[in-house]
Amino acid sequence: MFDALLAPADKPMLDEIADLISGPRADRWRIDRSLYRPELGVVRDGEGVPLAAVLTTARPATAATKIVDLWFVDALAGEALLDAVVDTARSRHDVAVKWEVAEGVAVAPFAAAFTPMREPWAAVGTENVRGLVLWLHDIPHTEPGYYAQTTLFTCGAVAALIAADAFGRGALSGRAGDREREIEFWRRASNYPSCEPVGLAVALREHLGDAPVEVALDHDAPVLLEDMSGFDYDFRAELQAESWRQAAALGVPVRRDRVSIDEILHRVETGEFALLLIDEAPMHGETGPHWITAHAAADGVVLLQDPWVTVAAGETWVDTHDMPVRSAELEQLVRWSDENYRGVIFTGVRPTVAGG
Repeated sequence: MFDALLAPADKPMLDEIADLISGPRADRWRIDRSLYRPELGVVRDGEGVPLAAVLTTARPATAATKIVDLWFVDALAGEALLDAVVDTARSRHDVAVKWEVAEGVAVAPFAAAFTPMREPWAAVGTENVRGLVLWLHDIPHTEPGYYAQTTLFTCGAVAALIAADAFGRGALSGRAGDREREIEFWRRASNYPSCEPVGLAVALREHLGDAPVEVALDHDAPVLLEDMSGFDYDFRAELQAESWRQAAALGVPVRRDRVSIDEILHRVETGEFALLLIDEAPMHGETGPHWITAHAAADGVVLLQDPWVTVAAGETWVDTHDMPVRSAELEQLVRWSDENYRGVIFTGVRPTVAGG
């Protein structure tokens, strides 16, 4: 019987475990992951020598725990740590436990309850890791494709292309040319450099052809221009006015009421995709506008594709693919600026397949 407990990660203890592991795998234990709530569990023998160790992270405002690595020389000790991770995740009402398996590392023999995650099309250099997941709450869905943005400003374009793939209109494939497609879509949707809701919806409608697209934006003035003035403001405001004209010409409705989180969850649960303009602060501790894609929902939880991977802080596509968020946290995320306006783009229905 092992006493397996998790506690906030302590650098000297992380270094102790890293010193027991060779090669690139050890380097992963030395990354500063302090942004993402790192926790460490160690099982030791009677002499204090580690038999197994696990490192986990959990992005704030999300409902998933990720196993960064589980190292062991004693399988029973390793299994005890895995049980501790799952028990801890359940105690904080997580929806999923994910397991990031680095290149060259074998999947533990006691990981049978975890299922493989769909490999990404591309993920800014983290494609070499595999992802496993254990769903603690059932969210029926088909895994969408995942692609990580390759620039600081193309999140809207990537969020739209991920949604478009569900209609068989995806431009991303995991082969050569994906980045060119990402940039080309951004150029059509951009308000330079950001994508505002109406312009992004117009570009998505043109890309999809006949699939329905609807915008909800509860703000009367030009958006995402809070820090601009003079020519920089006027030029982009004129582009936004043109986007409104194009939306009317294409029959893209633009609602001016504030869409509720309950409506977002309901519409996504019944088959629509929602592109959500969020403030990154709840997840990363730093304010910034960002687009993510909601693709499934159930019981007050939404699953998201987040195009942004914080590689320097140890994130990989395993964190940002099929990312569960509860409605209370979504309420804090889906707003922007001191005026807290909400921008959402809904796009049409596709069949829902049980799974996940």
